[in-house]
Amino acid sequence: MKYLSALFLFGTLSLAGIVMAHADKPVTKAAVLNAIAVFQKDPSSKEGFAAGATILAFAKSSGTIHLSLSKAVAPWVKGPDESDADTREILLNAYLVGNVQSQLKSGHPQDDVYAGWEQVLNTYAQLLRINSAAKIAEVEVLKKKEADGELQSYANEVAGQR
Repeated sequence: MKYLSALFLFGTLSLAGIVMAHADKPVTKAAVLNAIAVFQKDPSSKEGFAAGATILAFAKSSGTIHLSLSKAVAPWVKGPDESDADTREILLNAYLVGNVQSQLKSGHPQDDVYAGWEQVLNTYAQLLRINSAAKIAEVEVLKKKEADGELQSYANEVAGQR
């Protein structure tokens, strides 16, 4: 299984400061469900960003969530020097949101790459409505696979490689 490289870790590390600020308070399932709704409504807002931190904190502390991040499941993540690093970080949060939400709904702590990608594509569409020039090549590949009906099988393939 591949783990996050130092550059890939940037997206989650930027949230770490926020998560650490709330480390003394456990995140409840009700709080994470609320955070998911807030993020899905407006992922690029200050509240959406904070919701991403809440979801990450829940995923890290909960024994009922299993996440495995790698370059294969989040190919859009780059280093902090990228001009579109904020967009890419929002999309990483979207992946976490979709994956965590799927596990909470199913009641099974099983990594769900496809659900993560579905949320990435939904969030990406929201971001493109704000700025149509904010295209991310790696997400465009996922978008094409979804349009061609190949995203689920590709998610299964990627999940099996880890």
